[in-house]
Amino acid sequence: MTSSISTRRSAGANSPASRGRPREFDADEVLDRASRIFWNQGYHATSIDDLCKATGVLRGSLYGVFGDKHGLLLAAVEYYADGVIARLAERLNANTASASESLRDALFHYARITNALTGQRSCFVTNATLEMQPDDAALREKIESFQRRMTTLLTAAVIRAQAAGEFDPSLDEAAVGRYLLCVTQGLRVMSKVVDDEAELANIVDLALRALS
Repeated sequence: MTSSISTRRSAGANSPASRGRPREFDADEVLDRASRIFWNQGYHATSIDDLCKATGVLRGSLYGVFGDKHGLLLAAVEYYADGVIARLAERLNANTASASESLRDALFHYARITNALTGQRSCFVTNATLEMQPDDAALREKIESFQRRMTTLLTAAVIRAQAAGEFDPSLDEAAVGRYLLCVTQGLRVMSKVVDDEAELANIVDLALRALS
């Protein structure tokens, strides 16, 4: 996984955060645990003490690497987003019967995975977006980057389906990519209250039939 925090994946005796503390920690593991508690509780309801307890890392070490709670949120959002993008790319490029079928499987995955979650609320990035303050430019930049990357992958899938004669070639592929991004986010939210997977599958199929 590549991100702007890849060079600090572990903090040890040579880092500013750990001078006088020989203990090392794995930053990927810390970000995974931090993202989960932000995901479950929300950013504003999560205290730095909650994060220390969840990650097993002392306050000074967290501050030394991530700056503050907001800095840890930014890093956690980026870490989570990298994982989502990697898994979406894998599904969209899967060797299935057709480009449209790969796209259908990828879209339906968002509904299934959220429907199966317990405790966690919808998508972490979606939750962070809803909690975002109007003047939080740093978080807005992270979320916009995530949405651009998602849209790029979805648009490429649309282009492949158009080339295969599965989607209407006259459609604006970039606009369709943005439309499908909205579909994925809507599925994430709806699947928290809709238990019937068949109903969610019907929504995906209807969305894709509009592109034929």
